[in-house]
Amino acid sequence: MTYRKIDTTRVKPETNTDFAQIQNDLAKFKRHTPMPENDVKTLMNYISKFERLIADESYQELEYSAECFMCRLRDILTNMKREPRKEAMVKCADSMGITVQKTNGVLEVTLPMILPTKKKAKSEYLFEPLFFAMDKASKEENFFLKEKAMMCIEFIYDKNNKSIPRGDHDNKEVKQVIDAITPFVVRDDRDDYLSLCQISSEGDYNHTKVYVMPEKDFSTFFSTL
Repeated sequence: MTYRKIDTTRVKPETNTDFAQIQNDLAKFKRHTPMPENDVKTLMNYISKFERLIADESYQELEYSAECFMCRLRDILTNMKREPRKEAMVKCADSMGITVQKTNGVLEVTLPMILPTKKKAKSEYLFEPLFFAMDKASKEENFFLKEKAMMCIEFIYDKNNKSIPRGDHDNKEVKQVIDAITPFVVRDDRDDYLSLCQISSEGDYNHTKVYVMPEKDFSTFFSTL
């Protein structure tokens, strides 16, 4: 593979950053408050790190660093805009393609990726927006079940792209999904309130579906998948 070095001098990273110019550029946006110099340095240092990881072809670390960068950027933008965090996270969920809907008594949550493997992803990147998307949707429609529920997590792999490894179920970040969704659907995530199953299939792109319904209805629902 031929690597073409990124010209980071164009963005003036680290100590060469022109903070005054950056603040002038940001001032063009509405409801802007100055970005602290340390935050600017943090973001620019990520760019330098990305360049090194790309050069080394350290793709796993690059993905993790990119998620860390996005989480930090969310914090900075929320502070700059003085926006309630839950509103900012709902916007993030929308931009990521996280959806929450209820059809024929079944709650269906769509996540724009195969659930990551434990310790190989920044958990807040996906699951914080998911939690606040659930919070917003639950205020518009009641998802709570008084009876025992079944949660079915379906990993849908791109049928035309075999590059995504099929991970063991116990290595996936399933607990994060449970913690983000169950407060809005059942009293507790104990096994006397909630049953859990994991399945996989193939589709047009990599994503994850989470279905929640009364446990007694699961056999009928499963036959339609």
